[in-house]
Amino acid sequence: MQELETDVLVIGFGGAGASAAIEAHDAGAQVIILEKMAEPGGNTRLSNCSWFSPPPGTEAQAIEHIDALCLGRTDRDVIEAYVKSAGTTKAWIEGLGGTPKVTHFLSVRYPQVTHPSWPGFPGSAAMVNQTVMSPRDSEPNGERLFMLLHDNVEKRGIKTILGAPAKELLTNERGDVVGAVAEKDGETITIKARRAVVLTSGGFEFNDEMKARYLPLNPFYGIGNPGNTGDGITMAEKIGADLWHMGVVVGSFGIRAEGFYAPFSINYPSPRFIYVNKHGKRFTNETGWETHFAWQSLVAYDPKKPGYPTLPVYGICDKEGLMKGTLHAGTAGGGRHYKWSADNSAEVAKGWIIEGKTVAELAQKIKMDPAVLEKTLSKYGEYCEKGVDPDFHRSKETLQSLNTGPFYAVEMWPRMVNTMGGPRRDGEARVLNKDGAPIGRLYSAGELGSLWGHLYCGGGNVGEALAVGRIAGRNAAAQAPLNS
Repeated sequence: MQELETDVLVIGFGGAGASAAIEAHDAGAQVIILEKMAEPGGNTRLSNCSWFSPPPGTEAQAIEHIDALCLGRTDRDVIEAYVKSAGTTKAWIEGLGGTPKVTHFLSVRYPQVTHPSWPGFPGSAAMVNQTVMSPRDSEPNGERLFMLLHDNVEKRGIKTILGAPAKELLTNERGDVVGAVAEKDGETITIKARRAVVLTSGGFEFNDEMKARYLPLNPFYGIGNPGNTGDGITMAEKIGADLWHMGVVVGSFGIRAEGFYAPFSINYPSPRFIYVNKHGKRFTNETGWETHFAWQSLVAYDPKKPGYPTLPVYGICDKEGLMKGTLHAGTAGGGRHYKWSADNSAEVAKGWIIEGKTVAELAQKIKMDPAVLEKTLSKYGEYCEKGVDPDFHRSKETLQSLNTGPFYAVEMWPRMVNTMGGPRRDGEARVLNKDGAPIGRLYSAGELGSLWGHLYCGGGNVGEALAVGRIAGRNAAAQAPLNS
């Protein structure tokens, strides 16, 4: 058994863990980072990464906006602390050697990502996001940002232990957290933390039991870091931590392909498509959902039949719609290791995109009643001619008929970027017990117990990792050493 000692122990080496470690080190603490996976980075590295950074003078609006999105499920002091810290993230990134730039979510793809965030909610104009430029500008945003953080961890000489999942938090007689037990290559490692432990070990996207217990939809497939199996949640709950936001998740639809652990995102490059359920009927406004929460259109039940009537989802388009551009947009999951063809021809050849010369032939291939699917497309075509969708109220400019064969279908399932649930924390990033009191010397940051209590704003997760990670690292380093 190996025994180590440090001032601050950070469990999880993604964006939140790196931020916490850098801040704790710069505050004068000795730091060790413990990472479950052989490769660090977590969801930050895999993301299409932008981060929230409110312009000066807009902090009050940002607080109001996030509070409205959370529907009162997040303590106000947590939101205020996040926004205050996020306002300094740009300068902090610059201090690390990065060059931030403002990014926008306006997109020609459908469903569209809108910016500002949730414009019907107060204060949305304050939700301005940044990405980071770097010498690695040819790489995806998440890779650029994480490697900037990683380089700064290395530059400071912060000790990192990879491939070493944490198994247990250690506490003293007062209930303070004083370290953790981990395993590496079959060997037990005990790490004593003189000042504090910071949990940044991510969510539970790849824990089937937790997903079935907490999420409002099943199955729900993760696309990010496969190491996110809820380990930090289990460890914190075991020592009395309260949990919150366990049913909140960011996600949309994706195609499952053999040989890839995560679904590919499907984003149609034009509005020339519809969604139908397994019975061949439309069930939603296909272009009306905020992309991070498109999954909510699937949470429906039929009181006369078991299961979810929408699953699986089929995206239907015609030849003209397919030729508008690649159906896949994104870097996480399968997209990190596979280049989707520009005209989708390779995916048609693989059978990922199903082709039918007629609507009836397509329906037969996807085991659907041809008469039902033909009626659905015919009715939709009438709505397009009239410029009005009385069923689901698609906007007039998105109503485009599907009438140029062949026709194409993609079978899709719910895909999640990340969960939000985990140990509840306060504005100082302290983990709270079930009585609402801080658990001594235990902090958390990132999606593990995220502040997002109901809805979510794009850039909010990475923004929280950077902003709250620094709060946690700074406060952990400020603890008086044990036995002093």
